[in-house]
Amino acid sequence: MSVTLAPIFASDMVLQRDLPVRIWGTTEPNVRVDVCFQGQIASAEGDAHGNWCCSLAPLHASDGEALEVRSGEACITLEDVAVGEVFIAAGQSNMEFWMRYDQQVEEFRPTCANARIRFYDQPKCSYPGQMEDFDYSKVGVWRKATPEDLDYFSAVGYYLARGLEMVLDVPVGIVGCNYGGTKSSAWMTPEHARVVQPEQVAAFDEQLQGLPYEELLANGRLNVVHNDKGYATWPAWNELFLGGSPTKDEGMAFMASALAAVPNNTQIKPGMMTPTKDAPGALFTYMVLPIAGFATRGVLWYQGESDDENAGAQARHAEALRTIIADWRDAWQRADLPFLVVQLPGLDCWEGMDMAAQDWPTIRTGQQQVADADDYVWLCSIGDMGNKRDIHPKEKKPVGERLSLLALRHLLEMDVPADAPRCIGAERKGPWVILQFDHAENGLVLLGAEVNALELLRGGVSVPFQAGVRGDRLVLVPEEPTTEPLEVRFAQTNWYRINLYNSAEIPVLPFAVTC
Repeated sequence: MSVTLAPIFASDMVLQRDLPVRIWGTTEPNVRVDVCFQGQIASAEGDAHGNWCCSLAPLHASDGEALEVRSGEACITLEDVAVGEVFIAAGQSNMEFWMRYDQQVEEFRPTCANARIRFYDQPKCSYPGQMEDFDYSKVGVWRKATPEDLDYFSAVGYYLARGLEMVLDVPVGIVGCNYGGTKSSAWMTPEHARVVQPEQVAAFDEQLQGLPYEELLANGRLNVVHNDKGYATWPAWNELFLGGSPTKDEGMAFMASALAAVPNNTQIKPGMMTPTKDAPGALFTYMVLPIAGFATRGVLWYQGESDDENAGAQARHAEALRTIIADWRDAWQRADLPFLVVQLPGLDCWEGMDMAAQDWPTIRTGQQQVADADDYVWLCSIGDMGNKRDIHPKEKKPVGERLSLLALRHLLEMDVPADAPRCIGAERKGPWVILQFDHAENGLVLLGAEVNALELLRGGVSVPFQAGVRGDRLVLVPEEPTTEPLEVRFAQTNWYRINLYNSAEIPVLPFAVTC
């Protein structure tokens, strides 16, 4: 008789406190399984396929516990299990972005040792059998914050965990479920992807060049360039593009060298080098569903850059994000599963890959529309953190810390300032245009002599003006007074760097308003 646990259930893991905790795995059909933890015994029976799942009642925060799973004479004991706060750190490369490449990593490495901060990296898989095709020994494990293992942490996740552990004095676990360069269509069900992001799906189908999708999956091992995601060693691509900001010439030279190194294999048919990660629903199927139901306080979501690659997909981002959230909530069986969404910062072009930003303002607007319409979605403002020439800003500490403030306020009900100032109205008083903001009770703060990313238009044409902060209001005065309608546009371009904040040092959200 045998019993197994899903891979995420392992020694050194962190379980969520104060919520029911599901545990699942496999055994033989109709065989009873008992899970023993914190004085509880939860039981289940294997179904016709041997799958079992049981639920522990809400747990209290703790350290250094043992969890036992028994089935007949078989017994699994997990050691050093902690209970505290758990977050899923999800999205594409800026959430994936390892502490190894964070610009402050060496500042934190010497003193980072903290057994209460832990990280699990869900293996990056996009087709069945991928983990058997490559060396995945370095991923899919729980790590504690140590100088040696700090490199493997999501930087955003680490800084959030560090901030929460200091405030809450409980263990904090981050489950990384992220994959660089991925589009929204990969993170929802395949059925929804084809309806919600047709341009992305069409681009994937075109890359196949007539190759049947099933054949692409069956031969995934041949696509080493895109599918070897075990990271037994740190890939050269990461070291160049995440560790630094290469020039266009450096980036193009690297890509040419990488393609030249691909073996001339006669088995590789046209279309076989198509990235399986781009398949509709691939990451939802092979990364999300295997951990769906793992008890968590909420999801940290940082994705959208790759939704700028296919014309038309930008305008669909709001619906795509709503669909992702709905599909994940269905998978977790939690209609109120919270999402803390990082709004994209400014970008002009990714110089190393010779890619210009096309329409990031539309993606940002979509992110804000979703947050405004959903009681369990909150927006994290990082409009001061972009890099004009690099899609991967190297400073993630403010991102993680602002997410931690949102979690403390909205998910843990602590009275801390967390929300970004948002324009909630505009009025005309004589020659003045007066903008009102919420979440600016102690006044707006302008760093510099002029407000960056601010534009005043009359009849669609920019007009010169002066601007100044007056408490929680921003006052604009056109150089030439007019009674015609005026439009105020703030952070409505691809690139900007916001320098207008509230007293909690959180930057104002983009907006456009007419008065």
